Amino acid sequence: MSSFSLRIVTPERDVYYGMVDYVSVEASDGRAGFLRGALPRVAVLKEGVIEITVGNEKFEFYAADGVYSIINGGMIVATSDCYDLSKERDVEVADNGKDRGFDFAKAKLASSMLKMKGKKSAD
Repeated sequence: MSSFSLRIVTPERDVYYGMVDYVSVEASDGRAGFLRGALPRVAVLKEGVIEITVGNEKFEFYAADGVYSIINGGMIVATSDCYDLSKERDVEVADNGKDRGFDFAKAKLASSMLKMKGKKSAD
């Protein structure tokens, strides 16, 4: 499988940067998946899971609302907040397969708090 570059960024940091084989995101009109050679575009990113495949490895990130673009053979995802769910896998295996519901709840709470903080400072 051919790879392409992916960069996930927030205002505070680069969350992910590397070559990937496949990316799936929550788009405004449903789930969207991309391989190398996808048509250029800029689109709305909805809050949800970003799934990444690199070879035989899979990674997941939970992202707040944002935008994504595909240009010059690469993809950039810009979001207000993003949480790496893949880092929780080691803990989950140690906890005998604990489900990720708690991790999703933590990420969603963090995203909501950021949105509330933004509204408060706008007032």
